[in-house]
Amino acid sequence: MIGQPESLRFALFADFHYKKGMYIPSVADLQAILERASRDGAQLVLQAGDLCNDYQHSPELIRAYLQNPQGLPVYGVYGNHELETPDNSMAIVTPCLCNREVVWGTPDGAIGDGSIAYYFFDRGVFRFVCLDTNYSVDPATGEYVHNPSVSHGPPAGHSFGNSVGPRQLRWMETVLTDAARNGKKCIVLSHFAFSGLWWSPAGAAEVRDVFAKVNAIRRGTVFLAINGHLHTNRAAVRDGILWLDVNTARNTLWVRNEKAFDHYGDKTYLFTDYDADGNETERRERPICEMRMAKNTWFNSSPLSAMVTVCENGAVEVEGSESSWLWGVAPDPSLYGAGVEPRISGGSYRTGED
Repeated sequence: MIGQPESLRFALFADFHYKKGMYIPSVADLQAILERASRDGAQLVLQAGDLCNDYQHSPELIRAYLQNPQGLPVYGVYGNHELETPDNSMAIVTPCLCNREVVWGTPDGAIGDGSIAYYFFDRGVFRFVCLDTNYSVDPATGEYVHNPSVSHGPPAGHSFGNSVGPRQLRWMETVLTDAARNGKKCIVLSHFAFSGLWWSPAGAAEVRDVFAKVNAIRRGTVFLAINGHLHTNRAAVRDGILWLDVNTARNTLWVRNEKAFDHYGDKTYLFTDYDADGNETERRERPICEMRMAKNTWFNSSPLSAMVTVCENGAVEVEGSESSWLWGVAPDPSLYGAGVEPRISGGSYRTGED
């Protein structure tokens, strides 16, 4: 008798952007995402980068994530903001990406000094490949290098920014080829997109070429590719792969620093402060105009996440979530881009087909 196809259920969120006094996401928002994950039967949690803008000085968030009371396995990737704040380095951030054993992209598969932040892990028939899209070409050497500390993108003058680079690309091909030969079904998680259906950086086509090469070995090996970064809500099937662009948890629309808007006026929000050990010290109402990025951001009212069920036959079910604009304050429609909305849409998808 042939058994039922294997399935797995996980929670998914992106672009949480925690930093006290900078954006509105809070520890309570992360706890709400994890509580939903536990309540709705997630076997693990994925986050698609930009979890925290200051890991070193946010022990309250990192503890809530890695030592969550639900006991959930959590796995994340670097966004482009993980290293933006002084005192943060790959040695500090990389160990905070996940709370379970994984196989890192180092020669021995161990975490080492944290300078290699891509990895994979298996759950039954499913293989999760978690990438680091923070490489660019240094014009002085012609070599790919990782974004340094105190940055939120490639250094000035670098080319091929937001890439995986050739070393990681070769590693990824090896890991995916092994999966194809051993009947594994692969989910690829990254901060930047590779789809080419929405904004994708230089080198995205090379990643798609690897996916196509692997899927030619075994049809449907790579069947789901997830990205964050864009703060938009989109999904599409192309070349047999579901490309899932996961919306931000709460920072729905952000505009550049040279543009500032007084759209929230004198409204206040509940600010929670913590000491250096991550212990709560006070809660108070605080004018939102004091928040560093409030005049550049339109927030949604509650944290967004998705529940995703994958099946080895290629079926993917996404159960999204919906919020509203905070205090009913929506941006001018002229500022909108495609998919800018306070929701993650649900849907049923069939992958592995042309």
